Amino acid sequence: MALKTDDAAPDFTLKSAAGETQGEFKLSDHRGKNVVILFYALDFTPV
Repeated sequence: MALKTDDAAPDFTLKSAAGETQGEFKLSDHRGKNVVILFYALDFTPV
C-alpha cells in the first residue's frame, strides 16, 4: 500500500528491542503526537 503526502500512517504494533521489559509500541496509542521511529539492525538482535 503506497502512502501519499499528508496521508495518515496505518496503525501498527512493534515489539520493543528491550523485549518483555518494555513491551510493545502501538502507533495508535500516540495519535496526535509527533512520532519518530528508527529502524536499524543491531548485532545482538535475535533472529
